[in-house]
Amino acid sequence: MFPAPSSPPHASTPPPIDGSQVVLIGVGVVGSAIADAHLNAKQGFILADQSAECIARAAQHWSQAGHQIESHRFALSELHAIEVTPGGEQAASEQAAGQQPTLFIESIVEDLAAKQTLFNQIIQHYGRDIVLGSNTSTLRIGEIASGTEHPELLCGMHFFMPVYNRLGVEVVRAKDSAHSVCSQASTHVRRLCKMPIECGDGPGFVINRMLCTYLNQALLLLCRGSNAAQIQRVSIAYGMPLSPLELIDWIGSRTMFRAGRAFTNAFPGRLDASPVVPGMVKRGLLGRQTGQGLYQYDDRGKRSAELSPKAVELIETYRTDNRDFTDAEVLFLLAIPMWIEAQGILAEGLIDSLDSIDHAMVGGLGFQSDLPWSGLFAELGSDTVSAAIEQWQSSFASMRWPQ
Repeated sequence: MFPAPSSPPHASTPPPIDGSQVVLIGVGVVGSAIADAHLNAKQGFILADQSAECIARAAQHWSQAGHQIESHRFALSELHAIEVTPGGEQAASEQAAGQQPTLFIESIVEDLAAKQTLFNQIIQHYGRDIVLGSNTSTLRIGEIASGTEHPELLCGMHFFMPVYNRLGVEVVRAKDSAHSVCSQASTHVRRLCKMPIECGDGPGFVINRMLCTYLNQALLLLCRGSNAAQIQRVSIAYGMPLSPLELIDWIGSRTMFRAGRAFTNAFPGRLDASPVVPGMVKRGLLGRQTGQGLYQYDDRGKRSAELSPKAVELIETYRTDNRDFTDAEVLFLLAIPMWIEAQGILAEGLIDSLDSIDHAMVGGLGFQSDLPWSGLFAELGSDTVSAAIEQWQSSFASMRWPQ
């Protein structure tokens, strides 16, 4: 029931390609982080966005950091663009600069119609000898592709926050995604010194599907008697690099809300959705980017030691219990829902093995332990896991096996 995983896969890093061949679209928080990941890997790119102000700000920031910036006339006239060459690298030669882009990675607003329109415009201007990657975290790749002229050109390329500290990138294969498209996307992920997590197209893909239950459980526990210090202590002991409450702030409450809605729409009754996330959105507690989330953040992004007063007030508004949880109970209630979702992911064939889920936990969530993630459940034993499910399934929907 609990097979032992092998070591993480290793692959050589492909050399950078000319920056004129890679186009990153969207200069939001995640889009900027993806661009930084390219620069860290000495991979140039063209950066495009609807906002001339955002492009100018990015150009100034990277120029001050020693990177080479040139204006770029992008084929889609409504987008402003620059070409960025990593500091110390040669800018594109005149011949190379004339090359057509071959890889497009979008990180625009999580809106189905907007993404479909963008990809269709790219196809119309650049033809079919291209790879389209979407960094969506809440939309199905197949759903986006169904509204494009050539769905075979699209795959998911889902980066995790914080991008600089996460080794993995989900390369999501939809029903119509061409094998060559996914293969080229995986090669580019390795080019960025990251690990492709190749998976099928399901709600939340692999990591977000497991993460939704984990983060939601943390909020439920907070409103039922646990506290931020206990949740952080247990999650770190579990193997996570930071508290789930802090991770919510990294992700942002708006994105959390969309991801949670996508999960509950796909799996009705699978979890008791916490009202804290929509409450955060309504109160403007949008996360680390704005300095106010469950925690407060200074100008350098440093987190407050305690939950913010507004967050405490919000949690008290939605408090349903004041139970004294043990650390072991909190561990079971955080970890076992992830295990339950992992079994569903395997049963649906979205990923090939428990081994691959272990690697995804490392690459996508930064999980670190003497044991692989699945090794925790092997060490607990199926009897202990089953007993915990039996104890808590009437109190937490995510502690029930799907019917």
